[in-house]
Amino acid sequence: MLGVAEGAFEEAKNYTKNVTRPWLTSNVEDATSDPYTIRHYGELFVQLKASAALAQNAADALQYVWGKEWTLTEQERGECGITIATAKVSVAKTALEVTNRMFDVMGARATSARYQYDRFWRNIRTHTLHDPIEYKIRDIGNWALNSKVPEITPYS
Repeated sequence: MLGVAEGAFEEAKNYTKNVTRPWLTSNVEDATSDPYTIRHYGELFVQLKASAALAQNAADALQYVWGKEWTLTEQERGECGITIATAKVSVAKTALEVTNRMFDVMGARATSARYQYDRFWRNIRTHTLHDPIEYKIRDIGNWALNSKVPEITPYS
């Protein structure tokens, strides 16, 4: 999902730089000078970088517990699961945000079916529906509040 979000961000950036026109009352000559467009890109960039850091943290945690092999404890496995779930929630929310807000920076013409930019949102939405983050958030909350490790499931 992170890769799809990063790809959508790059596609939007390319479109904004080469096709998007500035808003009528923006008083700027090109869309890349619009302060609201710049703000959107700044916010999305921060979200992408934060999610990427959490994803790397999750990969590192998984590598660590994988290396423990048969000495892995239930507690260590649970903590790793929480780390991974935290990254998953962040990445899913960021990906949905990027694939939705990309149209705010590209403009109405970018919604044309000929560009197929909606494919980014559809792909992310499909993934988020197959493994709903609500259950991850529940597990994270139960860990944060009650120090309970998540139940082992096919999705954990």
